[in-house]
Amino acid sequence: MENNEANDTYTVLYEEGGFDNATDIATEDDGSPVRSSMGVDIQGLVLGILVVILISVTNLLSLAAFVVERRLRTYNNYFIINLVVVDLLIGISQIIGVTHTFLRYFPFSQEFCKVYLGCRQGLFFVSILEVVVICIDRHRATYDPINHFISRSKRKAVVMNVLTWVVGLGFWLCYSTAWDFIVDVDSSRHCFAAYVRYPIPNLMQNVITFFIPLAIISLLYARIYVKIKATIGGKSVGREFEDGMQDVTTGEGSVESSNNSSGNSTRLKSDERVVPFKGRNEAERGMTKTGADRESKNEMMKANRTLSYIIISFIIAWLPNAIIYLLFAIDPALLRVRAFPAAVRQFFVWLRYANSFFNPICYAASQTLFRRTVWDLICRPQKYCH
Repeated sequence: MENNEANDTYTVLYEEGGFDNATDIATEDDGSPVRSSMGVDIQGLVLGILVVILISVTNLLSLAAFVVERRLRTYNNYFIINLVVVDLLIGISQIIGVTHTFLRYFPFSQEFCKVYLGCRQGLFFVSILEVVVICIDRHRATYDPINHFISRSKRKAVVMNVLTWVVGLGFWLCYSTAWDFIVDVDSSRHCFAAYVRYPIPNLMQNVITFFIPLAIISLLYARIYVKIKATIGGKSVGREFEDGMQDVTTGEGSVESSNNSSGNSTRLKSDERVVPFKGRNEAERGMTKTGADRESKNEMMKANRTLSYIIISFIIAWLPNAIIYLLFAIDPALLRVRAFPAAVRQFFVWLRYANSFFNPICYAASQTLFRRTVWDLICRPQKYCH
């Protein structure tokens, strides 16, 4: 009996608290809801439309930049492209959230609600996992630059990007959508998942989908920062790479000497790639050309700078909302105080969505070519019309 009452408490607070859809419903000091006399939320509509437009336009421009400028389609930027696609879909999907906020009730069927929640939360999780993947890749590039460059390829980047989609959507379609269909949850006029009715599952999803990734991101980035600072801008990393290049070149030289001694000398053109022995993959063969084939200091610093901006944006946009969800999962009554009025919760919900708008700004701030390409798309689109 007590468990049912607790579940009802979570349901009522979730409906009245403005979670996810950012419905602006004020509360009295004692926590009782005060329904607006207006049937719609004009403020929520204006703010929501603005956020959707900003997210959609900036990410469409980012995607167009990668399409028209081939030089932007580097290994490191393949992860950025995936993040652009995720952010664009988040912005488009929020059109439903804006409709919910404006009407103050979910206008679609409960079946659609269950699928929509799983997909929306899945997109958020994919975006978080993508930041984790970028951190892992940059960590390896910093601490093991030789093997990282040898093994990296655009195909590998695509595989890692696909994994973020499989894990992100797979987790939430099971944790939210499948659960909702199994228990046949009915969220009445609103749209929320079954797990929010229960403290432990609600707490678990918050920890799994945000705080654990945040801990991984923070640890890896701290190690990257320490390494770069210790090597004075990556100089010793570059020397380590060059030493490895010399070892590889020495090995190739012995092969060529052997061929010369047998009378089968082969002269190589300056722009021809050497294949030291059968079985080396394409990336490793590319390594044997010259030192210019390695990840340059400029490329490394540009990638790390982009990562820094993305992480800062991620923490600013996500952390306040995650703390609010954590407090709600521990005890919903913690939010029935003046410190967390509905307007504050609404702001932090929109701030989480706004992270998908901040990311393109991070790309432009950290990459000159990207910034110039976007500017040309806006001011001189005829440049790319053929």
